[in-house]
Amino acid sequence: MGGIINLVKWVLIAIGAIAAYYAVTLQVQYGVTSKIISEMVSPTLHPSAMSKVYMPMTNKLLDTGDITMASIVRVKVADDVTNKDVEEAMESIANAESIRSVGMLPLSEMVELQTGEKQRFLKIYQYCSPRTAMTMVDHSDAFSAYLPCRLALIEDKEGQRWLYTLDMNAMIYGGAPLPDHLLEKALEVKRVITAIQDGGAEGDF
Repeated sequence: MGGIINLVKWVLIAIGAIAAYYAVTLQVQYGVTSKIISEMVSPTLHPSAMSKVYMPMTNKLLDTGDITMASIVRVKVADDVTNKDVEEAMESIANAESIRSVGMLPLSEMVELQTGEKQRFLKIYQYCSPRTAMTMVDHSDAFSAYLPCRLALIEDKEGQRWLYTLDMNAMIYGGAPLPDHLLEKALEVKRVITAIQDGGAEGDF
C-alpha cells in the first residue's frame, strides 16, 4: 500500500511540474497564464488583487503550510537593539506620525507571573487613528476586526526577535477597489505602521 501511495504522489508531482512548465512557457510566449487568471478573478475585485494579495499569499502558504504566516509581515529586530529600544522607537515614531498608542499587552510577562516559569518574550503593541478607523468602519463594519492596528514583538524559539503585523495589502487590495478617499487613508495607515515596524526593528527614531 505504501508503494502505491508513493507512486501516486510522484505521478501527481510530475503532472504538476509539467503543468507548471507549460504555464510558464505559455505565459512567456503569449501571456496566456495572466489572461486565464484574469478570467478566473471576479471583475469586482481590485485589478491588483492577484498580484499583491492572493498569489503572494498562496506562494507563502505553499512554502510554509501556515496560513497565519501567509497573512503577516515580519521584520527581524537587529541584534544590538534591546526590547526597550524597540519600544521607545515605536512610541516615538507613533507620536511623530500622530497615531495613538492605545494599549500594550505584555503576554509573556503575564504568563511568567501566573506560572512562575520563564517565557520567551512576547508583547503586543496597539495603535489607532480614531477618525480613520471610523471612516473605514463606515465603509464596512467588518473593518472593525482589523482595529486597532497591532504589532507583536516576539522572541522565536531560536532566540531571534521579530516584529509582526498583519499584511494590510489584503484589506487594501484584496476586494473591490476602495473609494479614493478611503484608499488614501488606508495607504497612509499602512505607511505609518510600516514606519513604526521598521523603525522599531532598528531602534531608529
